[in-house]
Amino acid sequence: MKLYSEDSSPFSAPVRIAIYAKGLNIEIEPPPGGLLSAQFHAINAVGTIPCLILEDGTPLPESAAILEYLEDKFPDPPLRPAGPEAKALVRLLQRIGELHIMTPLVELFRQADPSNRDASAAIWLTRLVRGLSSLQIYVGEDNFAVGPSLTLADCALTPALFMLPKITAAYGKPALLEAYPPIGRYIASSGRHPAIVRVLGQMAPAWSRTVTAAG
Repeated sequence: MKLYSEDSSPFSAPVRIAIYAKGLNIEIEPPPGGLLSAQFHAINAVGTIPCLILEDGTPLPESAAILEYLEDKFPDPPLRPAGPEAKALVRLLQRIGELHIMTPLVELFRQADPSNRDASAAIWLTRLVRGLSSLQIYVGEDNFAVGPSLTLADCALTPALFMLPKITAAYGKPALLEAYPPIGRYIASSGRHPAIVRVLGQMAPAWSRTVTAAG
């Protein structure tokens, strides 16, 4: 199998965390010809990354779908906890990360340059604050979001939280996360996992260049 990904992509990062955590032998490379190329769109009609090419050549796009596929196909080590309540909490935290943290961050990043900013930026910033308020209620007190082990929730949350201060700094709020001590504790504890360290290390130089260019 092969994963099309880019180091800077926060949507690809959760899949790479899962791949590294499971020790999977999956080739990872940029989309051929570039993300917007006809060559890549001929492979993946959706035209987005991440995109996992299955063993039979079928393209599987979308981070959430890929994570579920990898967990079903390679269940050890598990990234879903035992028990229906814990599984539901993982799914909830994934959704909070995707809809209420990542989505506002992407929209705020698009308007990081004040000259390109409109009234919707304030709305997205409010949505982000509400997302963080929700996250701090549900994130656990163990080393990871749900219990003592890495789960799919951590795969989704940690790249988004890594991006957050880099983007909110453009809005005069570089220390926004300091208002949410449970999230700060979670970032510190989960950030020691080798797979997370590896992926955030890959993202760091790319995001340093990206934020500098946006500013």
